[in-house]
Amino acid sequence: MYSDVDEDAELRSELERCRRELASLREQHEACAEREAEHDRAREQSLEISRVLDARLTAEERQTSGPKGWLKRRVMPNAATGEEIEDVTELRASALFDGAWYLRAYPEVVTTGLSPALHYLRHGAAEGKDPGPDFSTRRYLAKHPLVARKKANPLLNHLRTHQ
Repeated sequence: MYSDVDEDAELRSELERCRRELASLREQHEACAEREAEHDRAREQSLEISRVLDARLTAEERQTSGPKGWLKRRVMPNAATGEEIEDVTELRASALFDGAWYLRAYPEVVTTGLSPALHYLRHGAAEGKDPGPDFSTRRYLAKHPLVARKKANPLLNHLRTHQ
């Protein structure tokens, strides 16, 4: 049989083990919270970089009207045409298009030098890319096979026929 002294010593030992385990768990929790805070900061920086890049590519794209724009389109085949400018303006006005999201979802778009809206208009929709988190290009085309057959831009079609 255990004596009260043995039982007391055993309980103290168990209590000390629990305290060490709790201290270890607190350290792990704090380290995890620090990593989460770092991820949050990195995510915010990524979002801000995407926003700035979208704004700069958009500003560059808009410099294609007038005589200088005509010359730019001759020298730079990627420059947007007047019709494309109207279409991308309509895309950007929609809550369903998110240029910063598009750049984060498809980082390879940056290497094209095109704004996210112009890339989606020229290439992205045909590649099945989504213009934002709330619109599925593939799902829309599956529901509207005529749009797919005409190779029309699904988001523009949606905006022009459903709103």
